[in-house]
Amino acid sequence: MFSSSLPLGRFAGIGVRAHWSVAIVLALLSWMLAAEVLPAAAPGHQAVAYWATAIVTAVCFLASLLAHELMHAVRARRYGMTVKSITLWMLGGMTELDGNPPSPKADLWIALSGPLVSLAIGGAGYGGAVLAAGHLPALIVTGLSWLGLTNLLLGVFNLLPGAPLDGGRVLRALVWKRTRDRARAAAVAAKTGQVLGGLLIALGFAEVLLLGSLGGLWLGLVGWFLIGAAQMDVNAGLMREQLGGITVRDIMDPHPPVAPGWWTVAAFVEQAAGQARKRVFPVTSFDGRPEGVVSLRELARLTAQQRLVTRVSDAGHPARHIARPGDRVLDLLSTGGLRSADDLVLVVEHGTLAGTVGLDDITRALELAALGGRNVPA
Repeated sequence: MFSSSLPLGRFAGIGVRAHWSVAIVLALLSWMLAAEVLPAAAPGHQAVAYWATAIVTAVCFLASLLAHELMHAVRARRYGMTVKSITLWMLGGMTELDGNPPSPKADLWIALSGPLVSLAIGGAGYGGAVLAAGHLPALIVTGLSWLGLTNLLLGVFNLLPGAPLDGGRVLRALVWKRTRDRARAAAVAAKTGQVLGGLLIALGFAEVLLLGSLGGLWLGLVGWFLIGAAQMDVNAGLMREQLGGITVRDIMDPHPPVAPGWWTVAAFVEQAAGQARKRVFPVTSFDGRPEGVVSLRELARLTAQQRLVTRVSDAGHPARHIARPGDRVLDLLSTGGLRSADDLVLVVEHGTLAGTVGLDDITRALELAALGGRNVPA
């Protein structure tokens, strides 16, 4: 989902990225502030003043979202968890943690830390606007007031008891502490999140139909997102528990048919491709070093004359996924995973090809884990 994101740097030692949808949010917020909010609250200014204030206010709001996520990350690290990254996107932010919180208490405080920061920023912003009224220009006071109220609303909304909102994680922590069953607690939080999402969709449609306000469409979109994200939360939790101890070595094919990179395409098709019963092959050099990946689809695009003179290594493409035998399958999936049957993970050890992992291998591992079976090397 977040593969097309832009690095923003590192804050508190944590890599931060922005999904392209953040640009849409920045543009929409700036337009709303410059065209509606600021002119209504502080009339009589030139358009450039409205737009300058609007852009600064929108950027400050995105910075407050980053502060919200950073507090989640900092609190998680205090409980010994590894923070992989923070990504800002259209509906807020996401802090990616490695593994589960070690205890219900850790889960509770990691979840609460973000909304508490939003509420603190909101209180400071709105309180500052009240104190600054009459002393600072009306445009600045209005922008500060909007920033404060928006953060207060964000903090309260995030505390609603349904996954994947922070309030859902608070609920999960409380149920976890009471039942001592984290999986059950996660299921309760996800179910509550889906119910909450359904209510938001219903409220959104009611707002559109009864009040004629298009703002209900946004409310419905948030509800739809909550329902989907809550189910994804359950699926991700189940996958973490099922695949937690499985490594790439456990699921890879240690003896895959290879495509010798120095062969011509014609020779490979005639002597090896037809017998291998595979569609995608690792390309290796004469001494066994991986050089890339080639698929029958790519070879079929060449003319008969081209196949006679083109080497296999020139017909394929660089490997998109490289892994080591000891890597966890969960880590492999978190990097983006395999998206199609034409993808192939090259497993490399001591510089040579040790095996491959294809989409079928990942699917087999997931299905065996769901059935309670062991994943053993092929």
